[in-house]
Amino acid sequence: MASAVGSGFPARTNSRLDAFLRRHLAPEVYDAIRAYESCIVVSESEKHTFKYVVLSDRLIYLTENPPKSIRRVVALRDVVAIDLIDDYPEFLSPQDRETNQHIRIIYSTVLKKECEKSKSVRKFLFPFHHAKANTKKVKEENNGPVFRRGRNLKESSRRYHQEESSTPSKDSTLCSSDLKKHSLHGQSAFQLLPTPSRRSCQSLSVTGKPVNVSSCITNREVPEGLPDHKDSLSEIPFKCNGNGNKFYLGNSSLVSVLQSNPNLEKKESELHLYIISTTSSIFLHLKSSWNNHVIKATLLQDPLYVSELSPATGGQKPYRSEEKIKHFRQLKSELFLEDNTLRKILCLITELKVAAQKNFILKRLFWKTSDLFYFLVNKLHEYLPESRDKNTLQNKAQRADELVVCIEIIQTLGLMFRETETESSRLNTLAAKKGTLFTLLVILISKPQIPKSCPVFDIHLLADSTLVEMSFDIKLQKLILEYTNTATALLYEILLVFQQGNLGLRSTKFAISRMMSFLQSCPPIITFVAGIVKQVVNGLTASFQLLSPGQAVLLYQQFYVLKSCLQYSKTLAEYIRNDYREEFRYFIHMPALEKRLPLCYPITQHTTQLFHEVLKLVEQ
Repeated sequence: MASAVGSGFPARTNSRLDAFLRRHLAPEVYDAIRAYESCIVVSESEKHTFKYVVLSDRLIYLTENPPKSIRRVVALRDVVAIDLIDDYPEFLSPQDRETNQHIRIIYSTVLKKECEKSKSVRKFLFPFHHAKANTKKVKEENNGPVFRRGRNLKESSRRYHQEESSTPSKDSTLCSSDLKKHSLHGQSAFQLLPTPSRRSCQSLSVTGKPVNVSSCITNREVPEGLPDHKDSLSEIPFKCNGNGNKFYLGNSSLVSVLQSNPNLEKKESELHLYIISTTSSIFLHLKSSWNNHVIKATLLQDPLYVSELSPATGGQKPYRSEEKIKHFRQLKSELFLEDNTLRKILCLITELKVAAQKNFILKRLFWKTSDLFYFLVNKLHEYLPESRDKNTLQNKAQRADELVVCIEIIQTLGLMFRETETESSRLNTLAAKKGTLFTLLVILISKPQIPKSCPVFDIHLLADSTLVEMSFDIKLQKLILEYTNTATALLYEILLVFQQGNLGLRSTKFAISRMMSFLQSCPPIITFVAGIVKQVVNGLTASFQLLSPGQAVLLYQQFYVLKSCLQYSKTLAEYIRNDYREEFRYFIHMPALEKRLPLCYPITQHTTQLFHEVLKLVEQ
């Protein structure tokens, strides 16, 4: 059996199929297509048929080869497992057996008639424990998802909302998936910058209250011949009760995996794809898209996050890629102005992030040229780990403003990394100036420096000065915590880039062993890893408090970083085992995880599996 190796890029190279998809899919659905590949399909309805598998951010389609029609076969929300099977299919020729990649997709379905009767609020059990199917020898690549981040999105400019009036279709799920990136870790930053003008975004108030982003979300037409799947459980807000094993579903249909309810009949089906190629990377893209969707579905269970997805009032325009391109170019040109203030930079970056969350095409434009990536990294380097502005050395308010901007930049970079593994321009940008990427890594693992308190000699001013200093110290510490969480999420995204290199995606340029070798040579990495372990301990030992969706995603990302350190760095592995073996024995264990991680989160199953792998590596 062939392994998933080779260049793997670009993932969309068939001009005839690409033209077919452009004609038959709505523009927003077409822009959400990630990859496609020719294959032999075996399923309940397909018997060794030669077709194309088409992957979007939320769906798996099949179309004929050559293409005539397109239909949805699997929603990523229903996927239970994606495996690479090590076998030699008898229906293939001896030569094709050697180059074959056999991909098995297991997905669950529930009787829709049972679910569609639920029009009022009902209560369901929702544990995410999937039975393992009986298989032959399976090679499963652990290509985990990626972050990201966490603060509440600030409102973007009025100009942006006038331009950005289109919304994702039911088939591309951008409304429920791509906009939920903020509030990931459940942390709110203290925005000390003054409120921007109408031209800019609104920032958080000094009290730390988040200002929600007004989303321009409306329903769009589903491409003809494709079923409506607004009934996705992963696209509906939930509330878990105290024990974390139940949730309440509002006025909507349920079409997702409900494992424990005896009143619902669950059926597991399999879709087998046989890729006759040694260079195809479709397996890695399937795994990545599935994991990305799991993160999105988890974040959507955050009520605050859901509130940010509420449609904006006013008329809506059709989706037009040309408008997105024009908007991106305008933002980019304004960011490059030399006389921009810190507040103006913050607002422009926020506007860019909001637009990219709602439209994948902006992520493609971001990586198409390297100048904006270099600009953002250089801007981070200007303020981190310490500011180049000497006035900030004693000005805590200004330093807090700088940290707010840095957090926003890192969140935006994390968003641009997410779901863009199929973009060849991303690897070209990262490979062109490898030094910029390694500079970013050093920034992420380094703790931001903050001003020291200035002595006050006037006895009458001492009391007031002390209160002000304490207030700013608390705010700065909260910003540093948020910065650390945001940096962890972006580091996770970058780890995925090198992990995919290890699995065959241009491994000559990217290999995770090189990245870990570089990180372990950087002195700040010890403090950074220690901070992650401490946060995991604090998260799992909090008294009977369930993790929020954002905290659950962050926990997954923290475990992924720890696993990478244990697996690919001998130095860091020895450090973790020697210095934190007691923490893993008494605090970081499965019972603690089960108490804190609700079963109703889609990411729970993935986190539990990753947690077992980390414990196994620690015990070696």
